[in-house]
Amino acid sequence: MKNKQNIFRKTTLLLFSIVVTSSFVGCVGSDTFRDDLPDSNSKVDTIFPEANFDYSADQTDFTIINFTDLSTEASSYAWDFGGGATSTDRDPSFQFPGEGTFPVTLVSSDGNGETSTVTINVEVVDELVAAFQCPDFLCDPRTPWAGEDRGTTSSYSASSSPTPPEGNGAAKLSSSSNFLDQSIRVVAGATYEVTFWYVSKTTGSSAGTLLIEDADTGDDFLNQAIPLTDQASAYVQTSFSFTTGDETENMRFNIEYAGTECRFSKISIDRLN
Repeated sequence: MKNKQNIFRKTTLLLFSIVVTSSFVGCVGSDTFRDDLPDSNSKVDTIFPEANFDYSADQTDFTIINFTDLSTEASSYAWDFGGGATSTDRDPSFQFPGEGTFPVTLVSSDGNGETSTVTINVEVVDELVAAFQCPDFLCDPRTPWAGEDRGTTSSYSASSSPTPPEGNGAAKLSSSSNFLDQSIRVVAGATYEVTFWYVSKTTGSSAGTLLIEDADTGDDFLNQAIPLTDQASAYVQTSFSFTTGDETENMRFNIEYAGTECRFSKISIDRLN
């Protein structure tokens, strides 16, 4: 009788073990490993980050270089300025020891761990290089474009449609309270070219009024209407040239709303002589 009871107990324990093991394996198979497999109808990530950047010398010290990220499809940034100096800011500034050429590397990454790397030789020279603050219109706050003594810290609305060029942001002017107004240092008696991208609605008289003048005396270097774009769905690039006065130290760049909704992006200034 005892042998029969022992056999029954062993059989019961064996069956219980099989049931518990099966349940555990079933749980592991259905829950633990299901995240390792792609979901039904999931899509492979085919859009990868592309690293790129621009730079300009700070107008208070030529050894301080301000970097502007131009990467696409990126959410994190790793900068290497050489000599062990690094940054994870999107748009960092870095002070170099003096004049020279310095390779700077940017590694841009997306949320999936994909990366892209670019290295650009940065030229640091002891001369005044005119440059706008917030040329990509991605700054926060937007005070660089709010002008002086105009009573506001934000003179435009941000816009992402249509898509601005090369990862830049855009400034939308859609009412009389919107404008772009910034003064920068320039070289006297020099010829410059201002370039920007813009898109406007196709009805109206112009995409805005462009004024470039001596910020201290008010003497005009350029004052004209910006023509409407042929279509409202894509940005176009345009450039304007002008020559500063013999005693000009500061230049004012100003675009005023002219009755037609428009967007501006990626602005730069280059000296031609």
